[in-house]
Amino acid sequence: MWGRFRRARKAAGLCGIGVHASGLSYVSVARHPRGSARVEAAEFRSFDGVEPERVLARLVLDHDLKHRPCTTLLQEGAYRLLQTEAPEVKSEELRAALRWRIKDLIDFHVNDATLDVFDVPVRMPGRPALVYVVVGRNEAIRARVDLMHNAGAALDIIDIPELAQRNLAQLLAQDREGVALLTLTEDGGLITITRNGELYLSRTIPDTASALADARGFERLLLELQRSLDYFESSFRQSPVTHVVVAPASTQTGPLVAFLQANLVQRVTPWEPGRHGDMEGAAEVPDACLLTLGAALRHEKVVL
Repeated sequence: MWGRFRRARKAAGLCGIGVHASGLSYVSVARHPRGSARVEAAEFRSFDGVEPERVLARLVLDHDLKHRPCTTLLQEGAYRLLQTEAPEVKSEELRAALRWRIKDLIDFHVNDATLDVFDVPVRMPGRPALVYVVVGRNEAIRARVDLMHNAGAALDIIDIPELAQRNLAQLLAQDREGVALLTLTEDGGLITITRNGELYLSRTIPDTASALADARGFERLLLELQRSLDYFESSFRQSPVTHVVVAPASTQTGPLVAFLQANLVQRVTPWEPGRHGDMEGAAEVPDACLLTLGAALRHEKVVL
């Protein structure tokens, strides 16, 4: 996403920092020359009444993050992810054209927004190409930049959870055929459908706690998954997704996995850390750091 804050990279890898209501998540990923990756460190630090700035400054000091490229994820409400038709304009005019197109689709003034764009991975015959537009609130972006810079972190990229989750899905063997990944964290729930490392669609679930509380919550998650799977098949004219993965695998999500297995035709399995091909050390990543791991796995070039 946004990479205008970055400094020159000195290492083959990336450090992810997640800011949550209760604390900070941290994951450091090293990249091998042949493309495989290894988790160097992963931890969650609770605020416990301490100001986030002080906790982050201590984290930066402990892991020497003044000299290591870092990424951070915006939270729900700080941005919008929209799908729209790609304007038929020159590449250098694309963002300006999209800014005009999406101005009535957001609940804040478009002049207060920063945009980025990436392609929807399939083009339907006889229909215009589609793109995803990430619309970030300037105020939220500035606040995160200030938080990171004031703590001394070498901020490289500001990203979004949907793309971090896509990176996680790429670790799964099921991604080659297409997989629906459902993650449930203290920040909320997120459903993504990916195939071959490409993000097709996403759907957010605001209140994770109620979704896991009782049968009604399970039913709501089931409905969201069914809607997402049906939309993927009908709107993109793709072969059906046959795999659903629920993360993290825990005593809380265990009953949900059993419920979905009984009510979906897709094969439903829990997230299995440590069984992800070329990824070393995933089993040591705390559940609270899962999306931060996805952020640290980013390896695309950033277009400034």
